[in-house]
Parts: sequence; C-alpha cells; structure tokens
Amino acid sequence: MMRAFHLVIISLSLTACASKSPYALSSLQYSSEDLKPKATRSVASVSPAREKPKSYLSLELPYPAFEKMRQEVEKSQHVSLQHRGEAHITVVNPMEFTKLKKKVSMNEINALAEQMDLQKAPYHLLCVGKGSVKDDSTYYAVVESDRLFQIRKAIHILYTSKGGKTEDFSPEQFYPHVTLGFTKKDLHFEDGVIKDASSCIYSLRPEEHKKN
Repeated sequence: MMRAFHLVIISLSLTACASKSPYALSSLQYSSEDLKPKATRSVASVSPAREKPKSYLSLELPYPAFEKMRQEVEKSQHVSLQHRGEAHITVVNPMEFTKLKKKVSMNEINALAEQMDLQKAPYHLLCVGKGSVKDDSTYYAVVESDRLFQIRKAIHILYTSKGGKTEDFSPEQFYPHVTLGFTKKDLHFEDGVIKDASSCIYSLRPEEHKKN
C-alpha cells in the first residue's frame, strides 16, 4: 500500500515540476546502451579481508551515460562540478547500517542482496534533480526501482526477525538516485535535500538510434 502511494507521489511530483520549473523541464539525452550493467562489474560483493569492510550497500553502474549527463548539466547550468568518476545507487547508506549492524552484519545484507539478484536490478531514470543548501548544490539523476525497494524491505524483515526495532530502519524512506556532481560537497537527506522527482529540473529521454 505504501509503495503504491509512493508511486502516485512520484507521478504527481513530475507533473507539478513540469509546470513550475524555471527550466521548463528541458530534456537531456542518455544512451540506453551505456546504462546496461557490465558483466565485469562486481556488485554487493564482500570486500577482501585486508580491506576495510563496507558500511553500505550499493548497485554499481556503468559510468559513461552519467558522465555525459554531468557534462550537459555543467554546460546548461554554467557550473563546474566535483565528482567521483563513478556511478552507483545507494541501497543502504552508512547511517542506516549503523543501526542495522546491531542485529545484522554486512555479510548477511550482501548475501540477501545477491539472493535477490541486486546486480540485475532493473531501474528507470525519471529526471535530473537539483538540491541546494545555502550556496552549495548537488545534481543527480532521480531513479525508480521496485527491485531495490524490495531488497530494502527484505533487509527490514531480516532485521526485525532478529529482534531489531521496526523504527530503526524504514524501507519507504528511500530516494534512489545517481549523484552526478556537486559544487562543494554532496548533500543528503540529513542536510535537508530530498532527492526525488519533486526536485527535478530536467527530464531525461533515451537517444534515438538510427536504423541502418
């Protein structure tokens, strides 16, 4: 029920954004081929023993399409953005794991994500959003993915089945996105930036490939 309500909110947000955005939701293009996960990319894998264990869960994505988006945003917004040179969707962030680790290990979360086929999780690009706090701004591709939400829900069930408090982790408080770049630092929910469709400034459309 909550998920259906969330999808309705996304739809309404996109419609409202189209009517009020000062950019009139100009479109940016992306290549569908560039979005396909590469077989060589490791997702939700356990870090080698010599490395510091990860405190988050993410879906790693091919970078080319998102690099192009960032370049288009820089050009149209007249900004120079800092970036990490990679693309991912965070499924469980470090702050959430701080609470989850009281009952569930990252190895267990990774195993659950692998069982639910995180690596092949389908996702849909909604728009490019912008979040600002004072003179700092973050730009990102807003994403919708039911599979990622289901993985969060399964993690919540696992956590509560082991005695964890229901309120410690909310599957619904999830705003999947791919960070493109930022002016000073990446801004998050804790900073007051909600990376959902209500923040969109550009729509996204796949490039049309000419038939030979």
